[in-house]
Amino acid sequence: MQSPNVGHAQVPIVLIAIGLLIYPASAFAYIDPGTGSALFYVVTGIVVSIYFTLRGLYYRAASWLFSVRRRDQKCEIAIHCEDPRYEITFLPIIRALDALGVDIAYFTMYPRDESFEPLPQNVIHRSVPEGMLGYAYLNNVEAVVLITTTPQLDVMTFRRSAHVRHYAIVQHALGESRFVRPYAYDFYDSVLCCGPIVKANIQRMEKIRGFKRKDLYETGLPHFDEMLKTARELPPLSGDPVVLIAPSWGALSMFEAFGTDFVISIAQRFRVIVRPHPQMKVSQPELYAQILSLPGVEVNTDRTPVGAMARANILLSDISGIAHEFAFIFERPVVVIDRKMKMGGLEGELLGGDSELKQQCSDFIVPVLPTEIGNIAEHLEKVLKNHSASKLEEIRNTLIYNFGGAGSIAAQQIKQIYQQEKGQTQAHLAEVNA
Repeated sequence: MQSPNVGHAQVPIVLIAIGLLIYPASAFAYIDPGTGSALFYVVTGIVVSIYFTLRGLYYRAASWLFSVRRRDQKCEIAIHCEDPRYEITFLPIIRALDALGVDIAYFTMYPRDESFEPLPQNVIHRSVPEGMLGYAYLNNVEAVVLITTTPQLDVMTFRRSAHVRHYAIVQHALGESRFVRPYAYDFYDSVLCCGPIVKANIQRMEKIRGFKRKDLYETGLPHFDEMLKTARELPPLSGDPVVLIAPSWGALSMFEAFGTDFVISIAQRFRVIVRPHPQMKVSQPELYAQILSLPGVEVNTDRTPVGAMARANILLSDISGIAHEFAFIFERPVVVIDRKMKMGGLEGELLGGDSELKQQCSDFIVPVLPTEIGNIAEHLEKVLKNHSASKLEEIRNTLIYNFGGAGSIAAQQIKQIYQQEKGQTQAHLAEVNA
């Protein structure tokens, strides 16, 4: 272990190094490129080390502060929502739990104003800071069960609280484990699975890694309940065909790969609604602004995509989960740009093989090669003309648990988890006191 004096001795060295960098006087000396490069890396390393040390101290101080004032963090069942767009997943569960007479504390990493749907009267709402400070708060929550949609518990900033008995994750999109980062679900006690593909993926990864088996519940997608309910209340399609363009964001987004000219070519033959991914506004602001200024198209930025989907005859997307929502909720066709996704850094590297969802949905979520982007209007026309919904319902029932009723199922499963954990705690206390 280092002597305490070592840390103090480093401080003058750091100050001297920084002073040399910012001091403007001329130096009549020659430093060869190799030495200069080495010096640069040494100074950079010191500065970066200082940054991360201070960041770590800040995080530990915040965590300690929240561990001291735990009164506001104590509850029976905690539900954590990191972004407003995931409310559509939690609201059906919250309503159903409230109807079952279960006490809930709803922790959101954003404030809820009048524009949000009111919560049931008995639900306690607490708005916590976003980012690192908010997770420091959550890492000291005291609850029997904590439910979230956030993956990678105990991998990144989101850590287990010593005062939470059971962590469960509910899925907010139809998917498979191959497209999530490593250990996304591994350190949860249970997963409320959207369908059999994810369940089989998780079981396989547990076996490969030799990890303890989790409780895997056949739940479904609660947000599909909400979308289906809204879709049934909206007017039917009318007028000329409408194409909804709603891709993902980042490196695999159509807009990142092909720019925006293809949108103009589609608008020459169809009415077009463009829905940029909400994350683009944060991570790709210039591209987002370019999309907002597209001539001759409607740009939709509503909190949920249901309204835009209801008005579209066909969807054009890429790897975004909206493809499954559009197909299964509205029973309409989708065209996806079939770009090969590298599995490096994702669970697909461990699982191997190709997407099972893609294979099973290819009749109504039709893949088109990226080289065909110049002819994309023709592909849309062809898919729209040949679409038949006869197979879609059959496939949907094999891929999604409890379609249209997942919120109430999730609530029953969460209540079951809560009662089991509560019962085990009481049994343990009785044994200790005996």
